[in-house]
Amino acid sequence: MDIDFGAIATVAWVGFVAAVGVVLLYTLGLRLLGTGQPVDAGGERTQYSEETPRSGHTPAAAVVGAWTCFAVCGAAVLFGIWLTIPQFH
Repeated sequence: MDIDFGAIATVAWVGFVAAVGVVLLYTLGLRLLGTGQPVDAGGERTQYSEETPRSGHTPAAAVVGAWTCFAVCGAAVLFGIWLTIPQFH
């Protein structure tokens, strides 16, 4: 029996990079949605117990960027499902 360990390593590496990429994109989307959140007098973000309604607004470009990140993450997940299930292709 001949096992191609190079191919196994390649699949593992691509899977790792893809997983990290999806997590980073999702995190970036969350960060973009967090712009415009209220800050206290010292310039720090408020704690959950002290939060009031938003004092600012999230810029439209940040919202568009966030939803773009979420859409790319969703597309990556759906593509992974499509690759995994043989009935889809």
